[in-house]
Amino acid sequence: MKKFIPIMAAVFLLSGCWDQRELAEVTVVTGMAVDKGEDFKYRLSVEGINAAELNNRTAIGNAPSIIYGKEGNSLSELTNQMSEGISRNLIYSHMRTLIIGEEVAEEGLLEFLDYLERNREMRDDFNIVIARGSRAEDVLKVTYQFQKSTSLKLHTQLDTMEETWGGDPGVRLNDVISAWTSPGRQPVMAAVAIKGNPEKGTSVDNMKKVTPDALVVLDSLAIFNGGKLEGFLNLEDARNYLWTQDKIENTSLTISCGDNRFIDIRIYNTTTKTKARIMDGKAKVKIDIRGESYLEGTQCADNVDKITTYEEYEEKTEKHIERIVADTIKKVQKEDKVDIFGFGDAVRRKDYKHFREIKGSWDPYFLEADVEVKALIKMRRAGIRTKSFLSETN
Repeated sequence: MKKFIPIMAAVFLLSGCWDQRELAEVTVVTGMAVDKGEDFKYRLSVEGINAAELNNRTAIGNAPSIIYGKEGNSLSELTNQMSEGISRNLIYSHMRTLIIGEEVAEEGLLEFLDYLERNREMRDDFNIVIARGSRAEDVLKVTYQFQKSTSLKLHTQLDTMEETWGGDPGVRLNDVISAWTSPGRQPVMAAVAIKGNPEKGTSVDNMKKVTPDALVVLDSLAIFNGGKLEGFLNLEDARNYLWTQDKIENTSLTISCGDNRFIDIRIYNTTTKTKARIMDGKAKVKIDIRGESYLEGTQCADNVDKITTYEEYEEKTEKHIERIVADTIKKVQKEDKVDIFGFGDAVRRKDYKHFREIKGSWDPYFLEADVEVKALIKMRRAGIRTKSFLSETN
């Protein structure tokens, strides 16, 4: 009996998962697209990957994925009805990209996010983007040469853009919900567009061309107000927005050095701190940006083996950052009139006593807020050479 007990314990510990499914029985969903339906509230499209076509050793030139769409009033119901057109059970736990149609965003039909937040099978680390100028379903259908699947391509593309230049806010589901429910911030999302012919982009031949007939590109930054799409910021402004959020990992700047000549500065190791409070009935915001840089290229004849040149370039870089970030903030205050920067949250953290009195009407304070941007950038090196060949030819 004493030997039997440990054996039984081991049997229970080594038992398999009760809900396991064989790979041959499932289709992995990597992307979802939500558009406004014609007869119902939503049209949901899902992308199920053809794993054999994603592997170079087993690919034979067939479609890399299958996309199926259906209309209904609830994403919960629709996700469970997809077997109407797809033979295998769909697995949503590896979803990488959610694409929302511009019309859905404009009308504020974002209640389906509650379902995504509650669903235990879906992780919250997928990208959320707005399809600008086309239906979300059409974006999902565009094939791509390397990763073939648009949802997988977009996931990698957005992460790479965030790491190398900025422009993508790196928004996940929790970020949207948090901003939506905050009295001192409004949500933002990356916006993508189809460059080229959307109809030809759905063909497998699109993956075989040096210049594809259609390509999904990062287009802008979508701004929301009260759960509805308010407008868009271009990529330059989107990058400047990320500076205020302490989300710039690396980026590049082109700065004038006079006579239609420019220097190329690579920025890295940046940090941003934002402080805000209410003083004399007005919001005062101070943004402190610090970072390091190096000279990537120059069209000027300045000799960079002199400390004075380093100091001059540092000052130009600092003034340039201060100007472009301040201009973006003023643009949003004047045109979009919504606090996407989270200045209200900064006031709440620093000066909750005053914020509690105005949290229901923060927007007017944001519009009139005095914002000061200060940058401190240290130039560490000038590449693999000191003197430019331009100085040797002058």
